[in-house]
Order: sequence, then structure tokens, then C-alpha cells
Amino acid sequence: MARAQVSIDFLFAVVLVMLTVLNLVYIATGERAQAEEFDLLAKLKVFTVDVRDTTVKVYSVGDGFRVRKELPIELKPGEWVVVALNSKTDKVVVTAKIGGKSYKTEQKLSVPIYEDSSVNLTSGNSVFWIEAEYDKTGGKTNVTLSP
Repeated sequence: MARAQVSIDFLFAVVLVMLTVLNLVYIATGERAQAEEFDLLAKLKVFTVDVRDTTVKVYSVGDGFRVRKELPIELKPGEWVVVALNSKTDKVVVTAKIGGKSYKTEQKLSVPIYEDSSVNLTSGNSVFWIEAEYDKTGGKTNVTLSP
């Protein structure tokens, strides 16, 4: 076997190994991005369930009761999350724009909501209140969100 033949075989083997490693890095990067997106979506879903449960508790306790909630996700400048109570559907709706992507989760409430309310959470403002107020004229307890 000639010396040049060994060099060509060696170069061909090195190129194949490099292509395999490059492909593995590409796959790992894609899987990591998907895992991070799934993690963020799971956090938003758990947050929505927490807001739903807290809303029901605040409604149950009644007039004047309020609970402070904080977004469990750290937002960067330009990112936002809107938490809303929808009176037509009796749902908690969380809409977010994080990392250039839009997300939306909803949870059905087991208590009535009589007035739409929402809060906009940003990087500098991630705290809001869920409060109950008794409406004497209508004879009902209403739960609202406030900054």
C-alpha cells in the first residue's frame, strides 16, 4: 500500500468522524431548545392553574380579601405576560410573549366572574393582586385583578 493511499484513507475517516460529531451537536442543540420551550410552557400552565385556584379561594373568603401573586418566570425587557379574568367564559386566560414566541393558556373557573379584569406583567412589574369585593347593589361577590 502506498503512503499516499494511507493519508487519503485517514482524511476520509477524519471527515466522517467530524460529520458525525457535527450532526450529534446539531441534534443536541435542537433537543435542548425544545426542552426549554416545554419547560416555559409548563411553568405558564402551572401558573395559570395557581391563579385559578387562588381566584376560587379569594371568592370563597369574600369581601375585602386579597392575595398577592408573583409571576414565577423572570422576564427580560420587551417580554410580557397578561393575566385576565374573562366574565363571558368564566376563565383565567394567560397570554405571554417570551423569547419572541407567543403562548396562551386557559383554565375554567368554578366560580362566576362578573367583570372582566386583567393585569400586564413586564420585567419591572411581575406582581399583582387578586381581590374580592362584595357588590351590595347586585348582591354578589366579584373577583378582580389589580396591579
